Amino acid sequence: MTELETALADNRAAVEEFVAAARALDAARWRASIGEGKWSPAQIAEHLAIIYEYNRKVMLGTAPGVPWLLRPILQPLLRKIVVTDTMKAGRFTRKGRAPKFFLPTAAPADASVVLSRLTDAVGGFEADIRSRPRGDGTITHPAFGSIAMLDWVRLQAIHVRHHRSQLTST
Repeated sequence: MTELETALADNRAAVEEFVAAARALDAARWRASIGEGKWSPAQIAEHLAIIYEYNRKVMLGTAPGVPWLLRPILQPLLRKIVVTDTMKAGRFTRKGRAPKFFLPTAAPADASVVLSRLTDAVGGFEADIRSRPRGDGTITHPAFGSIAMLDWVRLQAIHVRHHRSQLTST
């Protein structure tokens, strides 16, 4: 198994762990905030689905991101804070706010709908990566610039596990 396939399998495992934890919540807990000013499990799951849907747009080169005039300034900073520091620590090292286009709705659908949306998006993400030409080991991300595909996939697993831990801390 290649390093990329190992990372994809780890990402899939992280998503499956999240989905299992989310499915274990009753309907009332699914919709209740996890804390003052925090999202509900439903919103967290929808946020993750949005992220994976966005990742598919990144693969197609159609994802919105940092305006091109600001990219030389912001991309290195964002790459260091979000990618490099996170990869080095194996977890998020700073609290941050998701950009507006990653925010969930105020009242996401039932668990079966949102979790199905998430798993479909993850499956598409994996298929998109596997369909890339061999040897294409980088992705041009509109916020981070050029990053290693392996790091990008690993970052997704870290992100899912970050949110998975929020489900169990409630």
